[in-house]
Amino acid sequence: MTKYLNILFFTLLYIYFFKRTYTYNKQYFNNHLNFINSQKFKIINNHRYIYNSPLKNKKNVTYATGDANLENIKKLRHVVKDIKKENKREYEDEEKLKREKEAYAWKVILYNDDIHNFTYVTDVIVKVIGYISKAKAHTITVEAHSTGQALILSTWKAKAEMYCEELQKNGLTVSIIHESQLKGGK
Repeated sequence: MTKYLNILFFTLLYIYFFKRTYTYNKQYFNNHLNFINSQKFKIINNHRYIYNSPLKNKKNVTYATGDANLENIKKLRHVVKDIKKENKREYEDEEKLKREKEAYAWKVILYNDDIHNFTYVTDVIVKVIGYISKAKAHTITVEAHSTGQALILSTWKAKAEMYCEELQKNGLTVSIIHESQLKGGK
């Protein structure tokens, strides 16, 4: 019994939705034809028809006929696309330069102290910053000793903070500075 009720229910539901969508489509189609066939339009330059909208608060619809305006519209679209591409390229180039600048904007500076000897400072720099050679580390140490400070490396902020922290854990006097804060543009 329930099987037959289910079949009956789904059949009625199907008929209801079919009839509803059919009448909606029929009304929509008729309204569309009435709108197009209405004689409420103005002719401008034998190329465009402006249909007055039968609905309130709706703008008039303009239809172009002939190829006169279509070619101009296509040209304008291509010009707009080209301008957008150029603007996008310029923006991407500016952003790329900004990122490249910022990649080496943070400087790790070693300051001279009278506590640690040259060998210890050189070994710590080589240990913490793996890609600096012992000779380069020794040169940095000598510069810090003679001038009071020396540039260890330039990198992005997170990496500079990490190196600074590790060098400070090993007892060295180190800080990070943004290149805009350096005096004399070191």
